[in-house]
Amino acid sequence: MRAAVDLAVNDSPERFSHTAAIARRTGTPSKFLEAILGQLRRAGVLESRRGATGGHRLARPATSITAGEIWRAVDGPVSLVARSPRRNKGRDGAAQAVRNLWEEVEGAVQTTVERVSLEDLARRAREASSAIDYSI
Repeated sequence: MRAAVDLAVNDSPERFSHTAAIARRTGTPSKFLEAILGQLRRAGVLESRRGATGGHRLARPATSITAGEIWRAVDGPVSLVARSPRRNKGRDGAAQAVRNLWEEVEGAVQTTVERVSLEDLARRAREASSAIDYSI
């Protein structure tokens, strides 16, 4: 997510960012980042180009990419509840109550990550970077 936000903050349609630059700005190890960027490219979130003028950039405007899309590209479906067959087939009311709670939480998470665009996150990142630090 941080790499995608970094590209949204530093992105321009005519410029590609090198993996090393993204890694430096985000504090992410380059080898790990290469794998993540590959997943985002395969999901259609990024475009990549080889060579001296190559690198990575967003494949679409940041307003059209959601946090949920990035999450699914890297981690698979947004899921907090195990998708295994239910044990005790409803005999354990406490277990079912807890499972229902986690299903509600999962639904709220899914709604939120689909509502938040990469541009929203980039705006928040720019605001946080420009905040004045009054600590001594």
